Amino acid sequence: MRLPSLLMSVPAFAPGTPGYQAIVDHALMTTRGVRQRLDFDRDVDDQIILDCIDVAEQAPTGGNNGSRRWMIIRDQQTKDRMAELYLSAGVDWVIETAKRLEGSGHQNERLMAGARHLGENIARTPALVIPTILGRHDGSGRPGLFDSVIQSAWSFMVALRSRGLGTVWTTMYLNEAPAVAELLELPDHVTQICLFPVAYTIGTDFTPTSRRYPAADIAYFDRYGRTKSQSGPGVVDEIDLKAKPEAVRAAIESLDVPADAWRFDLEQVPGGSRVRLHAPVGPSDDSSTVLAEVRRTLDTLSERLKS
Repeated sequence: MRLPSLLMSVPAFAPGTPGYQAIVDHALMTTRGVRQRLDFDRDVDDQIILDCIDVAEQAPTGGNNGSRRWMIIRDQQTKDRMAELYLSAGVDWVIETAKRLEGSGHQNERLMAGARHLGENIARTPALVIPTILGRHDGSGRPGLFDSVIQSAWSFMVALRSRGLGTVWTTMYLNEAPAVAELLELPDHVTQICLFPVAYTIGTDFTPTSRRYPAADIAYFDRYGRTKSQSGPGVVDEIDLKAKPEAVRAAIESLDVPADAWRFDLEQVPGGSRVRLHAPVGPSDDSSTVLAEVRRTLDTLSERLKS
């Protein structure tokens, strides 16, 4: 197969140089899920979408098989019907939830507002793109279909970002996957992966999110829960609790732990709170013993919140 001319270009910076690293890292860290800043009034040329798919198709695939197929929806009547299916798949509930949360200060208020905005305007999107793959997932848990398409879909998002466009990875519409397949005349052996509403973004000043843990806290060496940082080796474990952060914080303060060395991270999650407990491992310490003590402490915290 002949490579598209796009893929034959040579970048100004070579891999391994600071300039190349800065550009690639910035694109990866600032490719956000965009809902409220999609420009529904600016058209997107077909060739730009095809170029982004050419880039995405360079992603690894199981067995080096070219089994990905991409649906690009431009016809307005088809987009209108897709919007109806998008709503009936559950987005109508999202819209009503967003209305209830408006002005409440709830942790999901902003997320729901963005989902509402997209749901109410998705038919206005210049293009809807659905990555698909040949085959049906057998549910066995073995490597298969999704392992050969998700990385390509992500590359598509980054390629859009590099051209001043944006999108968001949406899957709720898959509740109406059979109706979508009928609408788009998809063969039975084709699996839909997600839906991308594609548009130019209103501004390009997206930034990395602060709502991620640093690698030193979530990357484990050789055994689960064993960390390394500039201050030395450590262990970490976590637990989800059905309690508000305020109650969890009070319970943590009642624990008898080495406050100068151990560190608690508290995060609000749907349904309650997540607690991560970090502890250092000294030169004469056994990491398994320290980790066991961390886990006992988290169990104690859980029991106190139940009482």
